[in-house]
Amino acid sequence: MSNWERVTLLFANGARPLAQKDALSFADLLRANRFPPSMFQAYEVPGDGSLRPVPISHTLEEIPETSNVILQCMRNTDAELVPPALTAYAHTNRPVAAMYDLKYAEKDSLHGVHLVDDEQLREMVFDKIADFLQEHRVELPLVAGISGGGDSSSIVQGLRRYATARGLPADQVLCFTVVLDPLWRGTAADRARELCEGNGFGHRVLYPEDIAALLGMSTTPQALWTEIRSTYGPDSSHFFGTWLLNLVGRALNKEIGGSSLLMGYNREDVMAELLFCLMNGRRPLPYPKRRTGEVDCFMPVWDVPKVLLDSCYPQVSEVNYAERIDSTAPRRSSIYYQAHALDAIVPQMSLSLMTGVRTLMDSLNGWEELEAVDGTPLLHTGHSSPGDRDSLVALLARHFPDWSVSEPDPQ
Repeated sequence: MSNWERVTLLFANGARPLAQKDALSFADLLRANRFPPSMFQAYEVPGDGSLRPVPISHTLEEIPETSNVILQCMRNTDAELVPPALTAYAHTNRPVAAMYDLKYAEKDSLHGVHLVDDEQLREMVFDKIADFLQEHRVELPLVAGISGGGDSSSIVQGLRRYATARGLPADQVLCFTVVLDPLWRGTAADRARELCEGNGFGHRVLYPEDIAALLGMSTTPQALWTEIRSTYGPDSSHFFGTWLLNLVGRALNKEIGGSSLLMGYNREDVMAELLFCLMNGRRPLPYPKRRTGEVDCFMPVWDVPKVLLDSCYPQVSEVNYAERIDSTAPRRSSIYYQAHALDAIVPQMSLSLMTGVRTLMDSLNGWEELEAVDGTPLLHTGHSSPGDRDSLVALLARHFPDWSVSEPDPQ
């Protein structure tokens, strides 16, 4: 018998045990059997010929021992389209990841799961990245943001295959890693340097003083972050970090005469942003290629799940988790939870949605456009209020003296 007490849920801000089996609700049991709870009505069956509806959130302990339970599907769903068991295809004796192959719209189809090891996974992911770069005809010189984690490390290997296959000079690739405690640790830069230099690519580690010099700051990135945190709260760290990385990548492209920036935004990163836009009635921003100022930002792993990228480098990824800060905005946490939840019952659902939305936006020319903020390298969508935008620009401009902006109207 399985002892689930041996399993621990581990988060950036601590550990948490799994729910005990007796605490599982009918909804939990349906999800475990790959069915959405909203498609079922729970009934207590006392045995006297009657039925009594009960909440799907009930556990079996809340039902009298003399009664049975029926979970009635409310739709004309063909149960054969969701077989009770998955067929496992083991491609190795020591698998590290599972890749699902489910066909819900095909009668009598097998629902399988392919078990692969990290070496097999790397071959698939690296080739996929190289194919992406070939499809988009990404030219050199270019800049790649490398954190030292699984996502960006995979990009380095895929980029090497792309450059080798086309006979492109490796010294035309500049990888960069930012060190700014506590957002990005110096140990991650060491891993990134070893990886990039081992593949013949240039690699630059930017410490706070390097960031300030590159971006023309009159203060330091720490001072800027301190003011951002004081104004918008510590949970704004991820938004600040994403913005700063893009700004650095664009500045490095200008320095080397390039116009392409590769970033490791994975499937759930892109899906979370897409969900946020759609749920708030906004047009989505372009993916997997997005124009940011004078630079094209490419997302070579936009359709690869985070778990597969991390499984390419199991040891590196585990260290990367341990180095993360334990702060994030509640809404950001929520939208990432929802992005991952899409594939919880129907794997590949997120990819189907992203592919469909991309096709629709391309056909309608309906993507959201980023507009430049005059006198700065900043870009905006126009969704914030003018007052809020002016206040943020003024805050940033105090640290960037070369920007040409006017103080916001106190009215």
